[in-house]
Amino acid sequence: MKNGTQRGAALIVVLFVVALAATLAVEMNARLMVQVQKNSNIQLFQQAKWYAYGAEALAKRVLIETKEKDPDIINLEQAWAEEERTFPVEDGTITGKITDLQACLNLNALRAEGESGQASNIKNPAHTAFLNLLKKAEDLPIEETEESLADSLYDWLDEDSIPKGQGVEEGEYMSYELPYLTANHYIASVSELRVIRGFNPLVIEQLRPYLCALPQTDLFEINVNTIQAEQALLLAAVLDIDESSAERLIGERPDEGWKDSNAFIQEAKQNGAKSLKDKDDRFVVTSRYFEMATVATFAESRFGMRSVLYVEEKNKITVLARRFGGVQ
Repeated sequence: MKNGTQRGAALIVVLFVVALAATLAVEMNARLMVQVQKNSNIQLFQQAKWYAYGAEALAKRVLIETKEKDPDIINLEQAWAEEERTFPVEDGTITGKITDLQACLNLNALRAEGESGQASNIKNPAHTAFLNLLKKAEDLPIEETEESLADSLYDWLDEDSIPKGQGVEEGEYMSYELPYLTANHYIASVSELRVIRGFNPLVIEQLRPYLCALPQTDLFEINVNTIQAEQALLLAAVLDIDESSAERLIGERPDEGWKDSNAFIQEAKQNGAKSLKDKDDRFVVTSRYFEMATVATFAESRFGMRSVLYVEEKNKITVLARRFGGVQ
């Protein structure tokens, strides 16, 4: 009886060990499969990423060829300005589009110092254009005045912590439930407007077609050859004319654009732009800042990227910034 009991207990122990080993083996196998799948996903994602980088390289090549052919003119008839295109590649696709970042209002241009110490009176053409844009946009869902929005943006960008005009500085933002400081520096994206007082998502979405943020520069130059008809409101704001006149001015633009800014200025005057000088640095017929938006797919992986490209002297292209994801 005693020996039989011992043999039974030993058998139970053996069965328990076998069951434990089997459980551990199943768990190890499951974890191994997860790790294998994770590594596979990473490899697929990396391939999609390199496809996107390939699209960026192609964009550089197209811009260089454009600049070599027409060094002083950038217009919508050139190869870079084609509509969004999709190219098939091995086990995937690459979709891309190049846009001119000088066919929009550079928000960082509002950072430039004006001739007055008060933001609401700053003689900064970018500040004036942005204020006009706010006033001309119909049904803009704002809770404050256009002046306070423009001044708050200026205070977010300027170097000091002293509110100007109707703007606010960090004293306002530090009083919030989740406090934060003002940037007092250039912004990196239009979406950064979300943290500035008065700019709700609806306002930003309505203004987005007319705005951009050039990296680390307060350049304010509008390429009048690449402004689209649907951006007539921006041209109206910069020239301080009505939108219908701006639409007519864009419609009268030659197919290959104006040859120089003086030709544009003369036509703008005929369409109601009274305050224009014969030489106005706000308007140009060439561009150096572009954005390449691309979406690359490989197998079941998808990779989106936006690249800000800058054309330097001798047509060298520099990537100033990249943003991953969120490309529609």
